[in-house]
Amino acid sequence: MNIMNIQKVVPVVLRVQKAEIQILVFRHPLAGIQIVKGTVELNEMLEDAALRELLEESGIKQGIVQSYLGIHFPKETGLNWHVFVCEVHELLAETWTHFCLDDGGLSFQFFWHPLFSEPTDEWHPIFQDLLHFIQIQYQEDANLSSD
Repeated sequence: MNIMNIQKVVPVVLRVQKAEIQILVFRHPLAGIQIVKGTVELNEMLEDAALRELLEESGIKQGIVQSYLGIHFPKETGLNWHVFVCEVHELLAETWTHFCLDDGGLSFQFFWHPLFSEPTDEWHPIFQDLLHFIQIQYQEDANLSSD
């Protein structure tokens, strides 16, 4: 597949806990803290790809796409990342581990990070940039809906 045709999706899961917005993230055993992201398959709709990646990487089965946050252009990859906010209709734990088949099988440790807190050094740099993009887009969307 030509690199120009490859597209990525980012299904973002948010929740409010004690008046704080939190984003679902995971600790990758080899590559730091990340947000769920994956490649769109041939002839797959972006929304379908986002929900499939959410299932494959986190085990979350009952997600729906709520809104489109926009396209993130990571400096390092040259690929477009389509960012979606997803609603989840199942009870999610504070933390959990999901065995993902990526790269021959990896255990991802999921947890919640305050949306507007800075990422730590443990975050993979490309996902630090993604978090900043999500923070800005979320804030802009919130400002637009309050006008």
